[in-house]
Amino acid sequence: MTKRGVEATYRTEHFENPRLLVTQEDVDDLFDVLLESGIGESAVQLFSLSRPDLPSGWPDHELIAGVRKDRQAGVLSSMDANCDPVGHVVSVGNRERGRGPVHYSVARSVYDFPLFAEIPIEKVRQAVKEFVATGGKRPTCVEWDDPGVWDSASEGSHF
Repeated sequence: MTKRGVEATYRTEHFENPRLLVTQEDVDDLFDVLLESGIGESAVQLFSLSRPDLPSGWPDHELIAGVRKDRQAGVLSSMDANCDPVGHVVSVGNRERGRGPVHYSVARSVYDFPLFAEIPIEKVRQAVKEFVATGGKRPTCVEWDDPGVWDSASEGSHF
């Protein structure tokens, strides 16, 4: 039997029992929760069950989606060996905003993103819906680029 859906982790209890996303409504419910959560639970780590694991037992992909009501923005991070570009990429919003960083958290673990990765919340929602609907393929509804390296001391940190 083929597994279906996407495992979602955004709270510590989800490490043992991830939330399952199958429908577009599941994604909307998830975003409602994320938008009402504090900064410590402002992002979600997603793995599709439709894709095979690597020989190591780990997924061959990951999508992180973050939304911050206080910033009226969100971010995406994708790691996928089956896509071009290969490897780790982030969403691209306004490149003029610079590198940042700006912080989003999955289960209280902080992830830094370049400021230019922030995009409208609805675009993040659309991308997660696409990820769920396509069985874990990197969403095509956003522009992607290498996150690069930034110096938080020179550009300031944005919580």
